[in-house]
Amino acid sequence: MVLGTIAAEPAHGQVLSDLERERPVRIEDARPIPYRALSGSIDWTYTGREPQLNDYGPGFSLLYGAARNLEIGGNIRYVTRPERNSHRGISSGDLFLHALYALKAEDALWPALAVKVAVQFPTGLDSKGTDLHVTALATRSFEGFRLHANFIWTHLGAISAFQRRDLYEGVAGTDILIHPRGRTDTLAVADVAIRTNPIVGGTGIVTVEGGLRQKIGIQTVLFAGAGSDIRGEHADRARYFVRLGVTHRY
Repeated sequence: MVLGTIAAEPAHGQVLSDLERERPVRIEDARPIPYRALSGSIDWTYTGREPQLNDYGPGFSLLYGAARNLEIGGNIRYVTRPERNSHRGISSGDLFLHALYALKAEDALWPALAVKVAVQFPTGLDSKGTDLHVTALATRSFEGFRLHANFIWTHLGAISAFQRRDLYEGVAGTDILIHPRGRTDTLAVADVAIRTNPIVGGTGIVTVEGGLRQKIGIQTVLFAGAGSDIRGEHADRARYFVRLGVTHRY
């Protein structure tokens, strides 16, 4: 299988298909980065909401292969309008630290399975408590494409009277190798996400996303993505978002 072949290559060959959340869409694969590898990413995201409520800002992440089958890392994102966004579950400046552990490698019968545990510290503007995020991940490879499933449970450490304590999100996605002139340097990604509205009584949110990852060197990938909330509370829906960024593997 083509993607299976990429996965079997040394660390520098995996950078294109190692899917990290928000690089450029929500879906991520059930595989930590290789042992002793170090990966850094930066992006800029612009989100169009109701008139006068658009927000934008940079995101940063750092991943490290701490042991075989174990990835640790951190990420942080800043957005404008933090005082309003904090009530809708969108942080600005909160530090996320995580560990991702591969439970099972993919074989002829089973997909790759992994679990990710992240702690969100209230280091940002208008943040109120420490939150816990637990994600179950699965990845299955086929000829030229892969399917992914993520399920995320979030427990909020501090809430207001109109916020939910526990949130749930399910994401289903795919990545597909594009072969211009027989090369394997371009990966298309897409997903659909369904998640709990953080506001009590709020309509569940459905998001569709798509993007590209383009390798420009042995260890560098450019990525771009776009998406939209097709269901959710009218005033809070992301009518669209666009994201551009770069990842480099050391």
